[in-house]
Amino acid sequence: MIRGVIFDCFGVLYGQSLGVLKSMCPPARLNELIDANKQVDYGYIDQEQYIATIAEIMTMEQRAVRELLRQEHAPNEELISFVRELSGSYKTGLLSNVGKGGLDGLFSAQELAALFDVVIMSYEEGIIKPAPEIFCLTADRMGLAPHECIMVDDFMANCDGAATAGLVPILHTANHLTIRYVREALARA
Repeated sequence: MIRGVIFDCFGVLYGQSLGVLKSMCPPARLNELIDANKQVDYGYIDQEQYIATIAEIMTMEQRAVRELLRQEHAPNEELISFVRELSGSYKTGLLSNVGKGGLDGLFSAQELAALFDVVIMSYEEGIIKPAPEIFCLTADRMGLAPHECIMVDDFMANCDGAATAGLVPILHTANHLTIRYVREALARA
């Protein structure tokens, strides 16, 4: 039975602005988003046309698109909201390969405490993903066995490490897929 869900930070809950836009994009419009990015990169459209196009594709206000594009590390609000939803019924964890200060400015201490039962940062443990030991450590600190946990990560090697440790891995490529796969895994439990 699955009783906990662990999330990676960078590439899942936070990412570069284009990566976050891609993960939020309606699947039927992803090619339009990629095309708009190529058009601005080649200089076929200017930044304002790009922002207007992205806003239309994403059904967002242009100022929200501008703000997202300005951020070095953009929050993936849809997945962060999903963590909030899960935290009422399941144990939640954050597991990140990160150096000291790497999460500064991303989450406040209050947000981390509200979202996650356990936060594991590689620099504090001296172990990095994909080593199976760090996944086992995270599950243990959550009070769970590895087979009771899902690990959501954007790198296949990390998913492989989680699987070796006994966790159920989910490779994050797009929000709608990650949410669907997590819900399906929880429903099977």
